[in-house]
Amino acid sequence: MGVSTGIRAARPAAACPIRPGEPCTLCQVDVTGPQDCGLVWLVMGDDELREGVQRTRRATLGTRRRRAAENS
Repeated sequence: MGVSTGIRAARPAAACPIRPGEPCTLCQVDVTGPQDCGLVWLVMGDDELREGVQRTRRATLGTRRRRAAENS
């Protein structure tokens, strides 16, 4: 048996692939994260929707980089 120290390691927050830059909020019933989310499955399975999410992600990253550059 292992020894318990009473300290729990924090689990990393899953990111929502549909809303870039936001954590998974478990917005669907009976979902434990993006890995079993029906909405993620539908969007990622459709070429046009997946491309739209990728465009949004690139735009979000570009905005963050510009802000970081302005603040440094």
